Amino acid sequence: MKHTYDDEADVRTTVLIRVMALFFVGIMIIAATTSPIATGTKEGERAPALEGQFYNGVGWSDFNLESYWNSSWEEGDISGEWVVIEFMDTDCPYCVASAADMATNSQDFAGNSGWDGAKVNFIASATELDIPGHESSRAEIIAFRDKTADSGESCNGKDCASRPGSAHNFPYIDDLDQENMKKWKVSGTPSYYLIQPDGIIAWSSAEHPNDDIRDAIITLVPRAGVEA
Repeated sequence: MKHTYDDEADVRTTVLIRVMALFFVGIMIIAATTSPIATGTKEGERAPALEGQFYNGVGWSDFNLESYWNSSWEEGDISGEWVVIEFMDTDCPYCVASAADMATNSQDFAGNSGWDGAKVNFIASATELDIPGHESSRAEIIAFRDKTADSGESCNGKDCASRPGSAHNFPYIDDLDQENMKKWKVSGTPSYYLIQPDGIIAWSSAEHPNDDIRDAIITLVPRAGVEA
């Protein structure tokens, strides 16, 4: 039996092979030139998970940092909400001293005090440092946050209500077991992070030990009529 040669079928097969080859080359180029954003605690990296129970002035409930993120946010968009995280210890003398600044900053950048920039949310992650004889508790966290009078709780050797500044209006996460602190590789308290609405770390006090979180907010958070 005589076999016939199908020129059209051969051409179609050749074209298909070439198209598939170009497709795979394109995939390889994209894979080679696209750098996924790493998860970590350095500036430019995606913030790690931060979970647990948090106190908001009423009671304790579940917290998940990812609920703040907006993956569609674009740089310069003033409608996106930023986040400041403070890793702290209610018995840390430096954390106690900075409590007044935290109160002022959380009020000034909330978007309702004349601030013309994007809203900045503040969060405190309260841990218990490994110091001999040092003990903390949820009751102490509440007393520190709310400046509860006659609570019987001591913060850095003094009544928690005597700490500087006003009561805080932002959530405090229970990280007494240091789970979040270790995940973020925080070496000491207080430590601060300023995070963009898309979850990318814009500023870290570990990388700017001589700078202030307030200055970082003013410099990096977009404002109305101000070009980035």
